[in-house]
Amino acid sequence: MVKNQVCTRCVCDDSIPGISFDENGVCSLCKNYDLIEQEFPLGETTEQKFQQIVDTIKKRRRNARYDCLIGVSGGTDSIYTLYIARKYGLNPLALHVDDGWNTDVSVQNIQNAVEKLNVDLYTVRMDKDEFADLELAFFKASIPNMETPPDIAITASLYDCAARFGIKYILTGSSFRTEGKMPPGWGYSDGKLVKSVHDRFGRMSLKTFPNLMLKDYFYYFVLKGIKEIKPLYYLPYVKKDVKHLLERELGWIDYGTGHHESIYTRFVQGYLLPEKFGIDKRKIHYSAFIRSDQMTREEALTKLGSPACSDEMVQEDIQYLCKKFGISLEEFEEIINSEPRSQSEFASYYPLVCKLRHVVDIAYRLNLFPTKVYGSYDRE
Repeated sequence: MVKNQVCTRCVCDDSIPGISFDENGVCSLCKNYDLIEQEFPLGETTEQKFQQIVDTIKKRRRNARYDCLIGVSGGTDSIYTLYIARKYGLNPLALHVDDGWNTDVSVQNIQNAVEKLNVDLYTVRMDKDEFADLELAFFKASIPNMETPPDIAITASLYDCAARFGIKYILTGSSFRTEGKMPPGWGYSDGKLVKSVHDRFGRMSLKTFPNLMLKDYFYYFVLKGIKEIKPLYYLPYVKKDVKHLLERELGWIDYGTGHHESIYTRFVQGYLLPEKFGIDKRKIHYSAFIRSDQMTREEALTKLGSPACSDEMVQEDIQYLCKKFGISLEEFEEIINSEPRSQSEFASYYPLVCKLRHVVDIAYRLNLFPTKVYGSYDRE
């Protein structure tokens, strides 16, 4: 049995599409991390840059009720971003997309945060039948992009809400120091892919799902001038310390492993991707922690030696999913055991993104994007 080559600095290995290693065995994802770190080094200068962004947001507030929009899931990153916004004197509107997969802990975390921070909460509820049909379509498609429906629903809802309330800035809880950058082969999503998969495997029309097509991006980015800001790129973010702060200040409850605030995400990342596709996204997340000195490499390797979810939790999630999708356990097993497909079998904007990567870099220089686009655009 041939062992995967593992990076000598982090725990990323050659099972990750597009990865490469230098003569010292250090992976290309570590090199990409270092480039982003050079752009956003921890220190007073970077924090001052964020303060300047905050000052700009406040100046543009005028008589508007809200000056920014923040999507909240109940997890550490989004709740801390909400906390930061209030700490810096911003008046955000919190948005939550209820897709029917929330855990009780995540719901309580959101409620505690908005109440204690005195923030208004706007909730978008997905049509449960449409959403289940779309997620089941992705399940039947047998591609690793299973998280596309909730990802697109959240992004589209954020931009729609911002446009509706006249908000020009969306603050997101993304952090390259704790999340890492997911390779396209493991986490690519767009509206054209949603339509392609659902046209092939869906059973009902999507009348209310908030999809994002190319024209929608043009409308929100160019015509409405909505910008995305990532505060956690500019500010120190040690997740362990932040969890203690949120517990103390907001009554936040730790739900355990990252992304387990959603039953669907827990099932996909904790069972489906490793079981069917050999994809363990913890490699990306843990490697980010290693690079930012929040976890040792040895600790990460030990954690990767154990499954992300217990057998009991997996069985519980499978039963919940079958009920949601309206399928039997036999149908579930049939889909799980079906041959995996490639994302490239379905239409998406990814080929266009690859061709326009140089245009994207120019857009960054013109301040249309908040950060450079790093990493490989190679097809799967």
